[in-house]
Amino acid sequence: EMGGAQQVLEGVLEKTKGMVAGVTCGAGMPYKLSEIAQQYGVNYLPIISSARAFRALWKRAYKKVPDLMAAVVYEDPWLAGGHNGLSNAEDPRKPEDPYPRVKALRDTMRGEGIADSVPIIMAGGVWHLRDWDNWIENEELGQIAFQLGTRPLLTKESPIPESWKSELTKIKEGDILLHKFSPTGFYSSAVRNEFLRSLEARSERQIPYATEEGGEHTHQLDVGVKGKNFWVSKADLLRAREWVGLGHTMALKTPDSTVIFAAPEESKMIRKDQADCMGCLSHCGFSAWKDHDSFSTGRLADPRSFCIQKSLQEIVHGAPVEEHLMFAGHGAYNFGTDPFYSNGFVPTVKQLMDRILTGD
Repeated sequence: EMGGAQQVLEGVLEKTKGMVAGVTCGAGMPYKLSEIAQQYGVNYLPIISSARAFRALWKRAYKKVPDLMAAVVYEDPWLAGGHNGLSNAEDPRKPEDPYPRVKALRDTMRGEGIADSVPIIMAGGVWHLRDWDNWIENEELGQIAFQLGTRPLLTKESPIPESWKSELTKIKEGDILLHKFSPTGFYSSAVRNEFLRSLEARSERQIPYATEEGGEHTHQLDVGVKGKNFWVSKADLLRAREWVGLGHTMALKTPDSTVIFAAPEESKMIRKDQADCMGCLSHCGFSAWKDHDSFSTGRLADPRSFCIQKSLQEIVHGAPVEEHLMFAGHGAYNFGTDPFYSNGFVPTVKQLMDRILTGD
């Protein structure tokens, strides 16, 4: 979903011929991945979150380049950190067992004639390999590999700031929030810190409005807005007045005919971040940017979201972790319960890999 992703990838592969083994990509539906891989003679490893998504990619593009598909990464949408591929048919509040979903993926691959020698890589929720004993050398699943994204964060070589590493050891079970505040439009999983709590609170201070009187919209909104074309229910008018009394005096319109209430300093930050948009995404809900055609999504910029480029840059360069987006998988609470990390122990990557290979 990065702006100009295809051009960037082609530029990298053009300058690194013979140096890159394969390309993995998942955001959105990466139909062009196999075509680009074929153009530069590298393998490709698509990231998907369901058999249905893989089938669509295979039918439309990948079946034309079957020999270069080195693996398929199944990224569990309820367990993995970062952005996840939940579909409209899946409930973010009801996690599904990954086993039948991966079995369905293997069944789909076999149905398309893809050999079991092409591994499925399980990503999301992987901590102890012993937890996956029934997956390994399982004929139903075929060849299986595992991807660990969260555990390597807490290693000597990990480049994230020490404040981030320290915070990882304090995470409790349930502290990772699967949310939809991301400007990409995807769900994503991150630590439910003050940053995410503020986004939750911002959306909770939200009421629907109409531009004309009618139905439940019987009262004119008289706080936070300029003009008289904001009609709301009596109950929502009272709620809005209460929020204004608490200091959330600025009403900001959303693309969904609602307004949210924010404090003046928060409103100013939102407007500045939207104005400073640098086009890092192909489509951005927060700023209404699009990287092609009209350069606009055609929707109002959404103040319920945030500038993801700013937040990720800030946290990786040492800004307070409570104030920015802190990605982590849902198993991150294990840092505080796994005896391997007792007494503040931080392993090297080699020590971590040796530990993982024992099953722990």
